[in-house]
Amino acid sequence: MNFFGDYHTHTIYSRKPYIFYNHAKGSVEDNIIEAKKVGLKELAISDHGFSHKYFGCSRKNLKTTKEEILRLSQKYDIKVYFGVEANFISQDGTIDVIESDKEYLDIILCGFHRSAKPKTWSDKFKIFWANMFAKFFGTSSKLKQRNTSMILNALEKNKIDVITHLNSKMKCDVVEVAKKAAEKGTYLELNERHCDFSSEEIKAMLQTKVNFIVNSDSHKPKKIGKFSKVEKLIIENNIPEDRVVNLNSLPKFINLKNNKTKD
Repeated sequence: MNFFGDYHTHTIYSRKPYIFYNHAKGSVEDNIIEAKKVGLKELAISDHGFSHKYFGCSRKNLKTTKEEILRLSQKYDIKVYFGVEANFISQDGTIDVIESDKEYLDIILCGFHRSAKPKTWSDKFKIFWANMFAKFFGTSSKLKQRNTSMILNALEKNKIDVITHLNSKMKCDVVEVAKKAAEKGTYLELNERHCDFSSEEIKAMLQTKVNFIVNSDSHKPKKIGKFSKVEKLIIENNIPEDRVVNLNSLPKFINLKNNKTKD
């Protein structure tokens, strides 16, 4: 399969200053070199969002990282977007991207991580701790609905380009999310590391108008552009190639329309 880009890749910037080891292993330049090596036309650097307790990137690095990406994009003659894998942090749909961040960001991905800092104590108990326990004891129908509502609210309140590893870190009604994502122009990710859709769920999502995007979620440069597991999933579930926006084409991200620094 001919994938044009990989839009979910991490670098050594995915780390809080007080954490003494690197969550991801490559630099921005390492990721770009690998993307060129495997023949990608586009790449995004999308480190963990700011509220992640251990592996979130720092707002103070936004300007310098943007400048680094622009410089290296020209050096290696490949389009590189500056993104972030933001976090859902509240039932009311709040994510950990604020307005001033958008001056530097080209695209916004968003996913759920249990190690993100919740907005309120209620969110901590009803979303974060509840999903931590669900990892071991299963997800109740009430929690599943609560998770679903959180994502729907976030899609309503924010411009999100990609929802990452949906249904992996917490369970939700993927069909309801797919419907809202299609309405808002948001892509659902088929993640090489965490793709936890059943065949029945994929079949149901294909009945909506949502489109998918394939990403590596690489934490090491050598994983960039490697999609063997997702390729198998696409074939086994008869996902039409025209429903995968970076397969044989380039995706259109909603945040790029108003981004002042995209060029």
